[in-house]
Amino acid sequence: MGLDFRRPLVVLIVLDAALLAAQPASAQATGDAAATNISNNRRAGSISDADLRAAAASMDEGRAALKRNDFGEAIKLFRKVLGYPENQYSPEAQELLGLAYQRNGQSGEARAAYEDYLRRYPSGEASERVRQRLAGVVTAQGDAAAPLRAPAEMPAKALPIGKFTRTNETTWSLVGSVSSFYIRDDANTTARDTSLAPNVAANVDDHSVHQNEIFTTLDLLATWNDDKTSGKIRFNGGEEHRFSTNINGPTGDQVDQIGVAQASVDMVVKDWNLRTVAGRQTYNGDGVFGRFDGALFSWQPLPLFTVDVVGGSPANSRYNLPFTAERYFYGGGIGVGPLLGGLEASVYYNEERGRWLVDREAVGSDIRYSDPTKFVFGNVDYDMRFHQLGEAVLSGSWTLPMGTTLYGGADYRRVPFLSSWNVLLNQPFGTLYDFLKNQLAIGQPLTNEQVEQLALAETPLYKSAMIGFSHPLSDKLQFSADATIANLSRTITPAGLLDPTLAQLAAGMEYYATAQLILTNIFKQGDMYTAAFHYARQSTDSQYVLDFNARYPIINDLMIAPRLRLGYSFYSPGAVLNNGQPSGTNVVQYTVMPSILIDYNWSPNLTLEAEIGAQRTYGVQPGVKTSDAELFATIGLRYSFDVDGTKLADRSKPPTPAAAAMCRYTVRPDGSCTTPASVRQ
Repeated sequence: MGLDFRRPLVVLIVLDAALLAAQPASAQATGDAAATNISNNRRAGSISDADLRAAAASMDEGRAALKRNDFGEAIKLFRKVLGYPENQYSPEAQELLGLAYQRNGQSGEARAAYEDYLRRYPSGEASERVRQRLAGVVTAQGDAAAPLRAPAEMPAKALPIGKFTRTNETTWSLVGSVSSFYIRDDANTTARDTSLAPNVAANVDDHSVHQNEIFTTLDLLATWNDDKTSGKIRFNGGEEHRFSTNINGPTGDQVDQIGVAQASVDMVVKDWNLRTVAGRQTYNGDGVFGRFDGALFSWQPLPLFTVDVVGGSPANSRYNLPFTAERYFYGGGIGVGPLLGGLEASVYYNEERGRWLVDREAVGSDIRYSDPTKFVFGNVDYDMRFHQLGEAVLSGSWTLPMGTTLYGGADYRRVPFLSSWNVLLNQPFGTLYDFLKNQLAIGQPLTNEQVEQLALAETPLYKSAMIGFSHPLSDKLQFSADATIANLSRTITPAGLLDPTLAQLAAGMEYYATAQLILTNIFKQGDMYTAAFHYARQSTDSQYVLDFNARYPIINDLMIAPRLRLGYSFYSPGAVLNNGQPSGTNVVQYTVMPSILIDYNWSPNLTLEAEIGAQRTYGVQPGVKTSDAELFATIGLRYSFDVDGTKLADRSKPPTPAAAAMCRYTVRPDGSCTTPASVRQ
């Protein structure tokens, strides 16, 4: 198949013209360079313990006022918190102050509060959420005449249009961490918790099982901003030093392994409205699904019009060396938005080649909608080479006025993603070329069409649907529940270079349900208690799991987190012989797994983390009883640092059940989950 771009380009242009016709282009609303700094009365110095307790109380009262729509009271309380010296509640107070102003109809004040957040915390935990809200306020104001102020960090897919107010200043920041952990894990015989619904879109590295090793990692994020450019430099990598040979490691038999998850430069050229990201990165858009080595170029010539070009080589694992798989892709997309306040849509074309063979040729579309209470994401990817639908994903959530969040999703895809390399499923070859050479040697050479037919026949179809809700019963108690149904058309036996964790997915119908209670701030500010029930029904077994977690701060610098997991599973072969007896033996298994995590802040930057636990398993089958005890331990140090006052992320704050459930369905272009801001608050 040749490199004829005419057909996909015509498709892209026609579809985009239709999208543009749906909404007239308008100048992007701009910021007011003279906006008042809402929190410029923040006192300098360090906060006292008494003031910190007062700030915590005001935050609780402010959140409650926001929930009952008493926006005036919420504004007063959040401004009070921001009057104290910088503390752990300042970023959230800054964000919620803007939200209270916005819901109270005070757009100018909301805009100033959001802009102040981005100046103070350009890489903050809620920075992307704040940018989305700021974009909504700016669009609603319709202020196209004022000059843009250069923000400290430009959001993807939302480049500026207009003339910046020149400041002749350069700002920069650097945050990062270095950690080293000893990991001994003899209890985890499988990389997947089978009591939870599978996540077929997860990264292969997320499923690694550590046995006996020292794992050292380095994580860095540097940002800069001046009158002409702004950007980020990211690096995440590490080394696994194993004390015994790991024959099932990422590249076979090895003791030590170095891996790089991300190493990229993300830069915006402001006068050209051009964003480029080069290096190893994770991207989900324009027909790219996951990590790759290469470059992305995004140009915004008009306020509601974006053109993307992307190319590179897939990197399924952090341990893959760049461009060693001899597989390359290139593609591009055209996008419009935001329309109607928060709607963005794009169409794309993407082609992947392995040497001379066209591996994939797809067209597709991404659609997103978000506002402070609703979020919807959809993707359709059609492979023109195989004439098959490769993926169709839909997910969304809606936060009701009383705080209840409804969320759900549906997933239809080929697993692994449809590719000529899928002929290696159930084949003892490491590469596609080895397989084709073998076919030639035995006198059965395959044409391109035969390779396509064989790959399609070997690739299972995965379908799933999930629905759930999360509801705050009080300021301290939250309940959530979700249910998932999934089906895989056939089992998978991946070759070594494909994701080995896919082999853990069983064929047939599977059912999952989870219910969870979360209590916070019961005995002490910052404590948390979680009780969860998981039910799973697979083709041959049923599982029931109770999970109890707690997090309790003994003092400001010492936190303990005990956990107890109780499991019951019943395995039945299912098939019945002619004499009426089962074809196998029924097995009942009980599991008890206690553990405790200790997190001690040795200094403001140095943290000691240790987790110790055990797993006790009892098995019962006719005439036989078994008992097995296994231990696991993780202990290490983490040194975190920041320059220029950028606040580090709060690692102690776990994702909500809604966020965890939604992550099974789709991810953002930067690799993070596509859960809405309201779910993570």
